[in-house]
Amino acid sequence: STKKSASAGKSAPTGESASAENRIVLTIGDNATRSGSRYYEKLGMWQYMADLVGVEIRYSYMTDEEYDAGLASGDLPDIVATSKNLSRILENGVALNVDPYLEEYCPNFLQGEARLTYDVFKQLGDEEDGFYFFPAKIGYNGVGFSKETSTRGYVVRWDYYKELGYPPINNEDDYLKVLQQMHENHPFTEEGYPTYLYGTDNFTGYDTAFRSELSLDYWAPYRYQNNMFTNEVYDGYTDPAHSMWWACMEWHNKLYRAGKADGSYDLDLFTQTQEQFDAKCARGQYMGRHSVYRGLYSESVKKDPDTLTGYNIVPTAATTYYTNVYQLLGNGPGYMWFISANSPHKEEALKLFNYMCDPDCVRELTLGRQGETWDYDKDGVPRMNEYGQQQLDAYKAGSTDPDNFYQQWGSFDVMPSNWPLLRDNLTHPDGYSLDFATITREYEAATMTNNIARDICEHYGVKLPTDAFYNAGGLDFRNDCGEAISSCLSSLNRNQLRILSEADALLEDVMVDLILAETDEKWEAVRDDTVRKLVEMDEPAVFKAYQKKWDEAAAVIVPMVREIQIKNGVDPYTPEQYADYGNGAKQKLLIIEDDAKDSGAGSEEVSRTTEENTENSGDSLEEEPQTEEDNAEDSGAGSEVQEP
Repeated sequence: STKKSASAGKSAPTGESASAENRIVLTIGDNATRSGSRYYEKLGMWQYMADLVGVEIRYSYMTDEEYDAGLASGDLPDIVATSKNLSRILENGVALNVDPYLEEYCPNFLQGEARLTYDVFKQLGDEEDGFYFFPAKIGYNGVGFSKETSTRGYVVRWDYYKELGYPPINNEDDYLKVLQQMHENHPFTEEGYPTYLYGTDNFTGYDTAFRSELSLDYWAPYRYQNNMFTNEVYDGYTDPAHSMWWACMEWHNKLYRAGKADGSYDLDLFTQTQEQFDAKCARGQYMGRHSVYRGLYSESVKKDPDTLTGYNIVPTAATTYYTNVYQLLGNGPGYMWFISANSPHKEEALKLFNYMCDPDCVRELTLGRQGETWDYDKDGVPRMNEYGQQQLDAYKAGSTDPDNFYQQWGSFDVMPSNWPLLRDNLTHPDGYSLDFATITREYEAATMTNNIARDICEHYGVKLPTDAFYNAGGLDFRNDCGEAISSCLSSLNRNQLRILSEADALLEDVMVDLILAETDEKWEAVRDDTVRKLVEMDEPAVFKAYQKKWDEAAAVIVPMVREIQIKNGVDPYTPEQYADYGNGAKQKLLIIEDDAKDSGAGSEEVSRTTEENTENSGDSLEEEPQTEEDNAEDSGAGSEVQEP
C-alpha cells in the first residue's frame, strides 16, 4: 500500500523524467562547502532529483575568487550555496527575490516546518522586503539519543582516562588534574613521541563556550555570544565573565603554567602547521583536546579490534551538551542558498527547492524509493522491506560493496553538507520521522560497534552513551536560539565593522601575552589594559547597537522555537533547572559600567573590580512573553542576514 504526505499532489516523487536530449542544464555553484567528492551527478539520489525536475544538474565548487567575481558581475550559476557576504549579495542585487514565485513554483516552502522559517523572515522584515535566501537543513541538529556522544566538552584520551578509574570531572581544575595525571603516566607515546597536556588549533573559545559557567552558543557572529538558556547576548570583548575568548585565554594560561616546568604544554601550538598538529593528534600525543578527534580511534581499531585508544568527552553536568538544537533557520548563517537574479532557469531552480522541502522527497532521498527499499504496511506504518533493511545495515556498518544499494543511491553523508532544506529527523505528516529506519534508540543501540561507546555504557550502566551524560545531570541546547537569531540580523554598518576589525586585531596581538603570563597579576594587567583600549575604540557602542537588533529578533524567534519544542515533546528547561548555568566565570574581573552614550563609550567610562561571579545581567526571554511582544515592534531586520 502507499501513503503520501499532504504535499504529494504537488511534488511527490514519481520517477518520471524528461527526455535526456531535451533537458536544460541547471548549474549549482558551492562556495560554502568547497570540498568533498565531485561525483554527485553519478549518485542515484542526485539523478533522482534531476529526474523530478526534468533537468541535468551540474554541480561545481566555487573558489573565493570566482565567487567574488560573480558577486561583482552578476555572472553566477543558477543556484549558489554560500556562507558569507550575504549583505553584499543583497546590495549588488544578484539574488532573486523569490517571494512572488513561491506559491506557484515552490509551494512546499509555504507548508510545515519550512513555513515557519518563511514566517520568521516576514515578521522581522518590512512589507517591501522580499525573500532571497533558502536556509539549509531546517530541523534538529542532533537528537537526545545517540551511539556517539557530542564532540564538545571535557575531552580526554579515553584509554588513559579509564586507567585512572574514570575520575569525575566537575570543573576546569578537575580536568587539569586528570590531564596531568594522564601525562605523568604516559610522558611518551608507544612510538616514543612526547605527549602534552592539551592540543588545539582553535583559540577562539570553542572549548570554553560549552562549559556550564558560560553556557554560550559558539556560532553567533563576531564575539557576541548568547546564553544558550536565556538567549541573552553578551559582549565577548569587554565582558570577560561571559566571554568564551577570555575564558579560553585564562584556560590556556592555566595549562601553560601547569606544564612549563616539565614541557607538557605544547609551545608549538602557536607556530606549527595544520598538518603538524593533525599528525600529533593522529599519534595521540595530546591528553586532551578542544574537541573530539575520532581519527585516532578509527586508525587504532584497525590494528587492535578491542582498542580503547581514542578521544571522547567525559559525562558530566559541568559542560552543556550540543543536541536537541532546533534550527528554525537551518544552518544559518553558515549555510544559505540563493537563486541567481540573472538565471534563465528560475522556474526549474524553484522546483528543485520545492522537492528539497517536500517530506516525501526527503524521505526517499534518505532511504530510497518507496516500494523499492521501504513501504507502508497495512496499518499505514512506514517500514523497511527485507532487502532495504539488509542493504541499509550493511551500508551503515561500513560496507564498500559497489553493488550495495546505498553505495549507488548515496546518502547525506556524502552529499553537500547544506542539502536538503529539511533534516531527516523531522516528523513526516504520517507521524513518523522522515528517516524512520535509523533515528530510533533501538537502532542506535543495535548498531553500536565503537569500543569507547560500549565502554561508556558498561561503566555508567546505560544503553547509549548519551544516557550517561543526561544521568550525570547534563543539560542540552534545547533552549538555544542563537543561530536562528543571528541569521535574521541585518549587517552592522561599515564603521561598526571597522571597529570590530580593530578590536579583533587587538585581541590577536595580546593573545600570546595572556597565555604566557607568569602570574595572575600579569594576566589581569594585560586583560584590564586590553579592555580599556577596547572601550576607547568604542566597541561597547557597537555592541549596544547589535544588542538592540538581537533583542528585537529574539522577541520573535524565542517564543516560536519554544512552541515547536513543546509540540515535539522536547520541553524547554525552566529557570530553576538552569539556575547554576551561564552565571559567568569566576575571576577578578574588570567590569565596564553601562553608562555609554549612544555614540560609544569613551575614556570617561568608569571601571570597577569584583572578586565575585558576575551576575546574569538579564532575565530569560522565555519568561516574559509580553515584553517580547512589545520589543518586537518595528524590528526592521528584514531578510538581510548577518555576515558571519
